[in-house]
Amino acid sequence: MLKIITAALVMLSYGEAMALETAPGDYEPLPPNSNALLLYGQYAQSTDFYASGNKVSSNFRFHSEIGILRYIHAFALAPNAVIEPQAILPFGHLAAGGDASFLGSNSGVGDLILGAPVKVVINQAHDVLSLGPYVYFPTGTYNQNKSLNLGANRWQLLLQLAYIKHFAGNWAWDNIADVAFSSDNNQADSLGQSSSKRPRYEFQEYLRYNVTPTTTVGGGFGYVLGGRDSLAGQLQFDMQHELYTRISLTQFVGKSWQIQGELGRDISASQGFKENLRINLRLAKLF
Repeated sequence: MLKIITAALVMLSYGEAMALETAPGDYEPLPPNSNALLLYGQYAQSTDFYASGNKVSSNFRFHSEIGILRYIHAFALAPNAVIEPQAILPFGHLAAGGDASFLGSNSGVGDLILGAPVKVVINQAHDVLSLGPYVYFPTGTYNQNKSLNLGANRWQLLLQLAYIKHFAGNWAWDNIADVAFSSDNNQADSLGQSSSKRPRYEFQEYLRYNVTPTTTVGGGFGYVLGGRDSLAGQLQFDMQHELYTRISLTQFVGKSWQIQGELGRDISASQGFKENLRINLRLAKLF
């Protein structure tokens, strides 16, 4: 019975599970005509699995090792505004164990993401307002006969709105909200059935403090809502309600290198895997 329930619920991909989660300070604008090359390493593990708000198993093991390459170039639109076209390419490995071992494992490349957020400094306090469209191209590794995939086999459009409030000298408050729209996946499972997805929403709130001009600590919460699937015209019981937390440390090394470490976990989850550990590392080169 457990396999029947979870096989229907876990026919998800890394591409669908991944919204454009940000870290504290990500929406600070780059200087015009500058570039940023970023390399991310992300590790996450889960043991608990939930269905319709109820824990199905405490031994539903899943872990992911994901790398992400990201390139950004900033163009000036006005003295106080830039647009930052960028390309994002995930890659890595997904694996399940314990009660979830029947899901197997998979490795490969995720869906290519192209975005172009516009960032506007709106006052003398350097508060920032930004709106960014991101398009997910169905280019990632995908096999309809596998339960775990890095590609989503569907187009996705994500719109992300951000507002940064600076206050009390060294403090900043980051507010981010986004919504993701998806096309149908016409090869959603081994039977070749079609899957559609309702919009998925994510909200992120971070507070950060500049300990020194080169060192920043931050932390906050995120909430994911929606994303309910329909398989062969039948609504699935997989609507997401997920609350998570993150803490981070960001350090400049010299004028052009930046390293960032982030720890997190899920506080609550109503559907799917509940992460008990997440480690995000990032190396950035500014030029």
